[in-house]
Amino acid sequence: MIGSLLMTLSAGLVLALVCFSQPLAAAEFKLHPRLCLHYPHKPCELQVKVSWQQQVPACLYQKAATEPLFCGNGAEQQLQLNLTSHTRLELRAQQGGALLDSRLVRVLQVDLNAGDQLLKRSRASWGTP
Repeated sequence: MIGSLLMTLSAGLVLALVCFSQPLAAAEFKLHPRLCLHYPHKPCELQVKVSWQQQVPACLYQKAATEPLFCGNGAEQQLQLNLTSHTRLELRAQQGGALLDSRLVRVLQVDLNAGDQLLKRSRASWGTP
């Protein structure tokens, strides 16, 4: 009886240690919009809304950046980004820098001439009767 009780307690302790050793996860991390359309030879200028709910203070970083875009408690913020390619934004714990969550902002280029080129190719393939 005592042996099975000790086994149960030790299994519970191991489970608790495993749970607490996992990286922290943001309870909720919102970033909108996550898609930016831009014209050739111009950067993508994107106004995003960022918010999160987290028990500890956190900071928002562009991936691989050493300086945060901003830090705080997660209240909704407006943020202006100038992007030239897909960019991952990371939410990290303010103390220790542990990664909590991340979101990818995609950048797509609009080519207004693509439609004309497709139409010309399509007409050329019709041939002459």
